[in-house]
Amino acid sequence: MYNARFFEKPINNVNDNFQTNLSAAIDVIKQNRSVLAKKILDVINSKKIIIHSFFNVTKEHYFKMRKDIKNEYGEILSENFPPDISTIRKIESKLEGIIYDDKVIYIRSSNNPPKMANTLVHEICHFLNASIYNKEKKINPTNLVDYYDEVRAHTGEKIFERNGSCLRRSDIKQIHKQVTDLYPEFLVSYEDALELGYIYSSYDGPGDKILQQLSL
Repeated sequence: MYNARFFEKPINNVNDNFQTNLSAAIDVIKQNRSVLAKKILDVINSKKIIIHSFFNVTKEHYFKMRKDIKNEYGEILSENFPPDISTIRKIESKLEGIIYDDKVIYIRSSNNPPKMANTLVHEICHFLNASIYNKEKKINPTNLVDYYDEVRAHTGEKIFERNGSCLRRSDIKQIHKQVTDLYPEFLVSYEDALELGYIYSSYDGPGDKILQQLSL
């Protein structure tokens, strides 16, 4: 019983802090003047997505995460579920946020509200472009489609960061460079990211993808 109480208190504290920071992050989004901010808030209020800290990861998503982190970073996480605090901290050291099943978003619990707001915008932009991504993946099942998807999410972040001002050509170039640096595996050797230019994005919703309100 002593060990159970020992671990329960820190996790409860993390969850309390996460909810406080999440609420503050949503306030940051409310104050943003970009055209994207209202669309992000509409998604959050629609309950078509669920936002958790990594401490609330489901079993299915934990083992997906475990596989993803092994493939991308070469780090092998514990096979035990639920993961202990040290394992979650390892996940948080690698991931700011991630979305699974086009609807469940996990966010790093230690982020401050402005950083959490940016991560929320990024992951919700993946949600808003899910239909485009799925269609593209059927037509062209290569890593280039994943590159496009990351460009869309980073473009959403940049729109949010500009806080009501228009994107500049230099912003688009910076986005391509940033995604190329983060995900070099998404581009084959003959593809120059700066030559790809504008990539079609939609922040109006997941298109023809019908999503019901969720409760987990």
